[in-house]
Amino acid sequence: MTYHHGNLRKSLLDRAAHVIAEQGIESLSLRALARDLGVSHAAPARHFADKAELLRALATEGNDRFIAYILEAADATGSDPLVRYAAMGKAFIRFSLLYPAYYRTITHPDVATHADADLKASAERRNLVVLDAARAAQAAGWLTNEKTEDVVLFSIATVRGVSAILSDPLTPYRDEDADALIERMVDLIIDPKNPQRNSLSKRKGAAQ
Repeated sequence: MTYHHGNLRKSLLDRAAHVIAEQGIESLSLRALARDLGVSHAAPARHFADKAELLRALATEGNDRFIAYILEAADATGSDPLVRYAAMGKAFIRFSLLYPAYYRTITHPDVATHADADLKASAERRNLVVLDAARAAQAAGWLTNEKTEDVVLFSIATVRGVSAILSDPLTPYRDEDADALIERMVDLIIDPKNPQRNSLSKRKGAAQ
């Protein structure tokens, strides 16, 4: 297979995403990617010095794809801030299932530990999108007495947990309708029809 300047990089990233989705990050190697693509073992070094650099590039692309995906889901619901925030939470989980390689790289602690400037910037963009949406939801009446950072943490912990469960081959929820389960789980976090019905407000009310 012959590559022209520029497209080997994309081919390496695409093949890496496929390997990660099928076998996990730990199974990835530049030598194996080169073999799979039919190029010399030295060819990937023209684009990535090592596996860590490739993973950083994949995670940066993953953050950009994630942002586009959740914003598209929010925009499809209209302008209601609570409905948009709920849609983003549901899209978060669906992204993790549809694009497991990107999701694994953007959430992998080893990739984050070795983040470069591009990856840090993309992660900051991702975080700001969620934070801004949460602020808008609070302004519309959701968890108005809580710190925005706390409700974002609460939200992310929930959707990441659901993502992990649904991606587990041995999960007891494997046979359930995934879309219906995602809808139910996110609706427990934020219900646009009843903004104060959620675990945090119940806890706070019980303590008073």
